[in-house]
Amino acid sequence: MFFSRFLPILIVIGVTGPVLAIQFASGETAFNGAPKLLRAAVTDTSFEAYPVYYQFTVELPAKLDEPLGQLRIEIPNEYGVFGLRPPNPKDVRAFLPTEPNAQAPQYAAKFLATKVTVQGQTVALSFDPPVPPGNVVTVEWGPLRNPTQDGTYLYDVTAYPAGAMPRAQTVGYGRITIRQNFGSH
Repeated sequence: MFFSRFLPILIVIGVTGPVLAIQFASGETAFNGAPKLLRAAVTDTSFEAYPVYYQFTVELPAKLDEPLGQLRIEIPNEYGVFGLRPPNPKDVRAFLPTEPNAQAPQYAAKFLATKVTVQGQTVALSFDPPVPPGNVVTVEWGPLRNPTQDGTYLYDVTAYPAGAMPRAQTVGYGRITIRQNFGSH
């Protein structure tokens, strides 16, 4: 009885190697595991610093059954006009980094083709072609000016598999702390 109640909700389709893709009765597709946020950083953590570049690095484990179709990054706005401003879409790029697991600024080994949109506080990157599992992707934007308000900013990073009806998967919250550096000027 328990299984028959949930059977129409989840359907397993197609085999791609040893891993099965997940498709729901609604037509949505989903990752069979979770992409992982490896790093969120800014090149200078001083408030009002310019120019700065923001980077978010996401790992797509090899065990995933679906390629990455889109990443969305929500920019926190709790400080209003004193906080963070969204980037210009032309200043946003994505790439496969040279040192994917380094906890340091990332550099491009290969740039990825993307369509970038910025609506309100959301930066969305659609990958064309989608990024296959087993890769690490860095999203970078800048140059920008850091906010005039110091504090800890949490960026909500969400991944979507490729396909017409992808189901969102939270990747993590990127934490970036902006500080006032009194006496350093």
